[in-house]
Amino acid sequence: MKKRSQPLTSGFILLECIVALAILTTTVFLFQTSQVHALKETKKSQEELQMLRVLYEETKERRQYQMKTANYQVTRNGSFTISYQTSPMAQAKISTKQQDWAIIREK
Repeated sequence: MKKRSQPLTSGFILLECIVALAILTTTVFLFQTSQVHALKETKKSQEELQMLRVLYEETKERRQYQMKTANYQVTRNGSFTISYQTSPMAQAKISTKQQDWAIIREK
């Protein structure tokens, strides 16, 4: 009487499922990490854009007053410090706790 040999495929199916799950998990983790990084960069860009927008609007408004120097606080969805000076170069500067931006006009 010959014994039938059963194929050993039942163990391979389990191994294939584990490998596929590991690949899927790694892919989802990498996608999530890249999305979090993209969201942080988007938020940073939006904050920079808001700073420059506030500086532009305030400079446009204050230009009519012909100020020599000025320092004041502006609050629009955050706190900004804006300073102006006219000598030696005309300069408008906006600051937050994290970063500074300046517009300098050379004469």
